[in-house]
Amino acid sequence: MKKTNLLNRIKELTYWIIGISFFLLVNGTLTAQSIKLKTSEGYIKTQNSVQLYYKIQGEGKDTLVVVHGGPYNSGYLSPDLLPLAAHHTLLYYDQRAAGFSSSVSDTTKLGITNYIEDLETIRKHFNINKLNLLGHSTGGIFCGYYAATYPGRINSMILVNPVPAKAGWKISFGSELDSMSKLLKKQNKKKFVTAPKDTIKSCWDYYALDARGFYPSSIMTRRMWGDVCNCNPINTLSPGRNYIHKSFKNYDITDQLKKATAPVLIIGGELDGIPMESFEEWKNSFLNSTLIKVPNSGHFPHVDEPNAFFMAVELFMQNKSTKANIFNTKGAGIVLPLDETGTPYQQARAVVIKVENELIKQVNDANWAGVSEIYSNDAWIMAPGAPPVMGRQAIESFWHTAAIRGMHSLELQLMDVETSGDLLFGRGKYVMRNEQNEFFDIGKFVAIYKKVNQKWVLYTDIFNTSLETRSPIAIPDYLTLDKK
Repeated sequence: MKKTNLLNRIKELTYWIIGISFFLLVNGTLTAQSIKLKTSEGYIKTQNSVQLYYKIQGEGKDTLVVVHGGPYNSGYLSPDLLPLAAHHTLLYYDQRAAGFSSSVSDTTKLGITNYIEDLETIRKHFNINKLNLLGHSTGGIFCGYYAATYPGRINSMILVNPVPAKAGWKISFGSELDSMSKLLKKQNKKKFVTAPKDTIKSCWDYYALDARGFYPSSIMTRRMWGDVCNCNPINTLSPGRNYIHKSFKNYDITDQLKKATAPVLIIGGELDGIPMESFEEWKNSFLNSTLIKVPNSGHFPHVDEPNAFFMAVELFMQNKSTKANIFNTKGAGIVLPLDETGTPYQQARAVVIKVENELIKQVNDANWAGVSEIYSNDAWIMAPGAPPVMGRQAIESFWHTAAIRGMHSLELQLMDVETSGDLLFGRGKYVMRNEQNEFFDIGKFVAIYKKVNQKWVLYTDIFNTSLETRSPIAIPDYLTLDKK
């Protein structure tokens, strides 16, 4: 106990020193130390000698264990859940025979009991008294089985589009794909499963089409950063990877779930291939649960409606009511009241979100002069399919031209932030919509910020489309286009 207290004191002192450094950077009196989100990874050996890969992100006081769906791996979830690491420690692990964990061909080691005990192994290894769980899709049913088996070891649960708690529900993913997409998907799958030379490339080709069946429209897949192919290729091609699904037959854990008294948040996309009624069944099976129905969302509400999703999770983790209108949440990210005086990472993130929120406001107000003021005098924009733009006058013209081309509104989502010297670096997603609120462009950005006259401004703004076709704003005539 004394050793633990000493380590905690050292950790608090380290945060205090780095925090003071960043505070002085914000006030322009010191060059800050480098600040980057804490990340570590490793392996845990189970009782039956399976090596489970894990990755830890964040430095929050509470730990949130993320249970992925499948038969996939944590790599399809972690990039898009990254904003949660600003306030929580996220513990991901790849289930047996998935991701970077051991390949398992013996089906006697692929039953639901093995998956439950793997989660218990994770809990014991990291000395967690009671688990905070976040389970997505099939990961939701694993969380449910764990809660039914070890109800006293659950502190809280977040179930995101969980597969049904009992058999009998009709699940339909990809049934609305057009005939060409179905044909290409079939062809690409054939190439993928025949062990091609470039396994990752063929994996991307297949799952890029497969993913369309999990979103309300194919274009919305372009918002996803998760990569199901980021894993050991042996596991993606293993015949046993689907065994766990085949082993689920006439199961029903609805009555057993009443053993769990911990609070449960269920988040379900209204346009998912899993029926909303099955999410309601989950809710009714627990004694202390809340269901949030996310409109305009499929199987990945954290990608489709990130602001609402992350606000709901933050409120739930703070033991606050999620009945507030989370769908009115706007901006580039969730900033909690104490972030501006919080950890160095939280402070840096709050600074960047403030700049990006101002950019959103000025663009959506069509105040092009106001937009240019968010940039430094020597700022650069490096946009898709266009030469670099430098200086406020050209930047004002650039954004005005983007509006003339059809951009009516801008959405930004900050995913991560770092510092180096006296500069801040941000990575994130953007969405542009037209006047009919349809998708105009979807992409990603990397931005560099510096402080000028006690104010943080954009110094370099680099963004690129994620669409499969050329971005609508990739026309290099913005310097000469007549203003309207």
